[in-house]
Amino acid sequence: MNALKMDTNDVQHRNQQPAEVAELQQSELKYRRLFETAQDGILILEGETGKITDANKFILDMLGYPLEYFIGKQLWELGFIRDKTFAQNAFLKLKENSYIRYEDLPLETKTGELIEVEFISNVYLVNDHQIIQCNIRNITDRKRMETALVLSRRKLNLLSTITRHDINNQLMTLNGFLELLHMEVPDPAYEKYFTRIADASSRISAMIRFTREYEQIGVNAPAWQECRVLVDMATRDATPGKVTIKNDLPAGCCIFADPLIVKVFYNLIDNALRYGKKLTTIRFFLVERDGRHVVVCEDDGEGVPANEKKRIFERGFGKNSGLGLAISREILSITGMTIHETGTPGTGARFEIMVPEKDFRSGKDRPPH
Repeated sequence: MNALKMDTNDVQHRNQQPAEVAELQQSELKYRRLFETAQDGILILEGETGKITDANKFILDMLGYPLEYFIGKQLWELGFIRDKTFAQNAFLKLKENSYIRYEDLPLETKTGELIEVEFISNVYLVNDHQIIQCNIRNITDRKRMETALVLSRRKLNLLSTITRHDINNQLMTLNGFLELLHMEVPDPAYEKYFTRIADASSRISAMIRFTREYEQIGVNAPAWQECRVLVDMATRDATPGKVTIKNDLPAGCCIFADPLIVKVFYNLIDNALRYGKKLTTIRFFLVERDGRHVVVCEDDGEGVPANEKKRIFERGFGKNSGLGLAISREILSITGMTIHETGTPGTGARFEIMVPEKDFRSGKDRPPH
């Protein structure tokens, strides 16, 4: 900001019109207020030498040093930057690229407190004079919250694992005694009760499996994954028997999705095999509609009754566990994808996965890493 003020004074000395001078002074006052009231720490450096010419109040309060401590120093001369070599290399990189950004940069305040900051720096011109602006945001509290959330999730997962283990043990005991009782009481009049008890036990077991799979959704960061490869992987895990699975997805097309996305393709195949009846073929392919890409899974089975099209994605709905499609919808929602059943009852099911354009790459594009 001192550099800005100095340049303004130079302009004044060049005999510009009073109105232009007043406008420049008003502009400087406006930016000085923004500079002083910003909720991030800001350092202004001379572009060629890297020496600090100004620092705002926020960074003075954050680090506990007076303004005089900063003025005339270079970044690597400041005591609160623990890695001097890093600061020197960062300055060289900034001169080369005119922009740098670092997350989780450790700093030490005057009182010895360690804090973590996000550091962003840009080079720009003011009247042909290079100025460097460094924005420093204290993210210590945010990082503490993130760490606490990770620890909390670990504890909850551990509790869930122990609980599932205990429930499964009790179910094994229940099923064992049920089988013994069934042998002791072979009366057909009680058969329906044995069947209902066995069905209830089976559903409890399915719910336990659901919790195990559900808690993994969103744990790992989404990534670019090739659709054709995902279908091939899902096909290997399924047992299609005499049913033909056609993978007509174009090679190289990728979607940005939760790593569990392969379960979605597996569940679509499994769902068709379970309920298709006259099923002979399951086909995966890609279509474009209204400028968006749609991944389609279509079969020639019985199809889904019209009154069940929305309910099939509800947890617990269905003749089996009723969990596969519910999990699939949740996995897709992590990156904003949606799934709908659009087939004609009696002629086959058709599931359409709508992919946001920002989360789709064709085979001609190289997915960013």
